[in-house]
Amino acid sequence: MKVSTFIHVLNNRVWDALHKEYIQVSKDEFEFLVKNQDGHEIETAPEALIKRGIVTTKEEENKVLADLKAKTRDGQFQSLYLICSTSCNLDCDYCFYRSSASESLSHHQNMSLEVAKKALLDFRRIVLNNVKDNDYWQQVTFYGGEPLLNKGMLHQAIPYARDIFDRDTNLVINTNAVLIDKDDIELFRNSSVEVQVSLDGDKEKHDLHRKTQTGEPTYDIVINNMKRLLDSGVKVLPMITATDDNIDGFADRIYSIVRELGISDYAVNVLISNSFPTSPLYVDKLASEMLTAYQIFGNIATDSAFVELYNRLIGVDKTVAKNACGSSRKITVFPDGRVFSCQALEKVQQNFMGLLNDDYLSSPNWECWRERSRFDNEECVRCPSVISCGGGCATGSYNMNGSINDIDVNNCGYTKRLFRKIHGITGV
Repeated sequence: MKVSTFIHVLNNRVWDALHKEYIQVSKDEFEFLVKNQDGHEIETAPEALIKRGIVTTKEEENKVLADLKAKTRDGQFQSLYLICSTSCNLDCDYCFYRSSASESLSHHQNMSLEVAKKALLDFRRIVLNNVKDNDYWQQVTFYGGEPLLNKGMLHQAIPYARDIFDRDTNLVINTNAVLIDKDDIELFRNSSVEVQVSLDGDKEKHDLHRKTQTGEPTYDIVINNMKRLLDSGVKVLPMITATDDNIDGFADRIYSIVRELGISDYAVNVLISNSFPTSPLYVDKLASEMLTAYQIFGNIATDSAFVELYNRLIGVDKTVAKNACGSSRKITVFPDGRVFSCQALEKVQQNFMGLLNDDYLSSPNWECWRERSRFDNEECVRCPSVISCGGGCATGSYNMNGSINDIDVNNCGYTKRLFRKIHGITGV
């Protein structure tokens, strides 16, 4: 027998991580848990703790972990990423394409309409019989590099996608918004495309990292184009990457964006682990700032991913978080017709699935991604937020030690600090 790995003594309270709630125990039972919470084998235990599953066996715990893994395993594709161009008009120093596992931006290729149509038709066929439960979503993302460097294809592929998919399929373009013109705005409006725009705070902080190839700042162009999109009725989602340069006063920077654009949604990106330097205080500051933003102006605008995580961490939402990394449910097609799971790990062999004209769905490499689970990682399993955390980004994991099954340090640290702040847990 052993004390369940899901039981944690935190600030003189007992947290049941599996059910995401604090539990009541007697004084003697509490002292027993403090003494034995390291998971070592024990011969005897209070009968009440055994009956409640607080003390269990390794066999029973392994069954629970296997069930959790099965429950969170991705079994169907829901997302298509079209890498419209492997060129970019900007030279952002924290771009994940700079890593040796990618180097995609060195190719300078644009996707043809023929490749885009083939990928879109394949995706429609693949998702046709998907199980569509209450939280089901389906999405096509036009990505890069900078997708608007391939406008000729986009202006044909986006209407084509809207014609072959119903309105329940989200169409998204991820862009730096520098190249947007009136024809693009009309295209996005008519085809109900959500425009996700990289915007890293105020002018000073944004222009530190997001410059053109010749070193020119981009903030004024980007903010103006975002306003034009919004004025035309296009849905715009600012994608705000948190760095050490903008983290101090980050909540205020988010609010300034919300106020200037008059929006109710935004998204914050945690820097991909080991893709760009971060200080030891980075994740702690980010956790504090995100909580501050939610508490101060969460009634005006929110990051939906943060709200979901917050509700899970606090125990309001008892469900088990799905895998945060969507690569096991995503098909990524590059301009030359090569098919991958993750767009950021082009040079990683287990990420390559074949060619668009081949039977790429039969690649055994998909199993590497479907098998990726936090419930196989001992460090994750021992974390009090394991049920709420989605396990982080595979690219962040790979960047640390060359394995997609490693810990994603930045997302892990951020989630842990957020949990501790929400629950008022002091100490290291």
